[in-house]
Amino acid sequence: MPEDTKPPALDRGIFMAHFNRAKTLFEEKRYAESEEQLEEAYLLRPRDSGVLNLLGLVYFRQNKLEKSEEVYRKLVSQNPETPTLHHNLGLIYLKLNRLEESEQSLLKALELAETNAKISFYLGSVYEKQRRFQDAIFHYRRAGAHLMARRVEDKLAAAPPLKRHARRPDDTAELKVQEVAKALEREKEKRIETVSPSLMAEGAAPKSAETARFHKSESEAQTTEIFRFLQNNLLEVCFTGKVYIKQGTIYSYSGNLTFWVKEARQGGLLALVIVTGQGRLILTDKDREITLMHVDEEMIYIEPSHLLACEETLTPRIVRFGDDPIEFVAVEGRGLIALSVSSKPLSLSVTPDLPVSVPASSIITWSGALTARPVSDRQIYELMHRPGAPPTPLLRLEGTGRLLVEQSVKP
Repeated sequence: MPEDTKPPALDRGIFMAHFNRAKTLFEEKRYAESEEQLEEAYLLRPRDSGVLNLLGLVYFRQNKLEKSEEVYRKLVSQNPETPTLHHNLGLIYLKLNRLEESEQSLLKALELAETNAKISFYLGSVYEKQRRFQDAIFHYRRAGAHLMARRVEDKLAAAPPLKRHARRPDDTAELKVQEVAKALEREKEKRIETVSPSLMAEGAAPKSAETARFHKSESEAQTTEIFRFLQNNLLEVCFTGKVYIKQGTIYSYSGNLTFWVKEARQGGLLALVIVTGQGRLILTDKDREITLMHVDEEMIYIEPSHLLACEETLTPRIVRFGDDPIEFVAVEGRGLIALSVSSKPLSLSVTPDLPVSVPASSIITWSGALTARPVSDRQIYELMHRPGAPPTPLLRLEGTGRLLVEQSVKP
């Protein structure tokens, strides 16, 4: 049948039935069944970009990376100016450990998108694997992943002197400081509204205040991710659907949004808030530094005061340890988390021979095969706390994994 001839109405109806069913199954994470429906739709319309894109995602979620690569290579050839396709292909190459191809695809995506936190994050991952540490630091910083940047800086600091000072001809991190500064400037004016006082941050902007100096232009905003860094240590969240945020951190909001508490915490402590709808939030967490972390199909535990926001592709839930429970937020899935920290994080390794005991409030995150339990030894408490200081629960972590802790804890 010639390509310019419309298919019969019956074929179009069958195609849409398969395609719509595939989308529903994909949203329900029933990927194998979604794949079956998409392959039926593909037989009817093998050049349909919507079918190909979803089929590539379905293959990727099932770790069928070679099939996913084949689909996205076809999509890129049909739509060479679409940054998302280059981005997805670069991520596939990264999973396959084909780092040079991953770098090329991600750089093309970044060139087309101009600024994108996730692309920069994955470029940082590629360069870290290639041991191009200066480039990794630059792209992690550009993505707002300051914890990852500091981890690479620690690797540089731990390297032998000759290796530490050796420079590659293509290390350009120090040459791009001005570019990073320009990427953080914001131009767009936006009217804000107040919400419930329990959700608003201390010192939040009053009703009808203007936040022009905090916003990007509309055209620039269309090319960026859900989280955007603003001046004065503010974070803008632009979304349609759902996002999780920490209670008491809203500086302002706009759009048609609904707010409700996901799960109340014991003792009246700040809770996670689910925000649904379409709009923008501006978040702040006093004078804490805001940074991003990417979660890739793993379980991460976060001390609740450090979790500022996370995407709807992640599932957060409150977990408790001990009879007088110490609470953490367990997060799993794939997506970006915004964290707020008071000081430069310190990375600690936990091994079966070297468990770690640390004040629970100083922990930022931990991951790996770790078991956590409160320390109930009163003598240990007395040794670790200054006289007269309020007692802080201690947590002992055993197993194999890593944790990030604050070097100093602010209230």
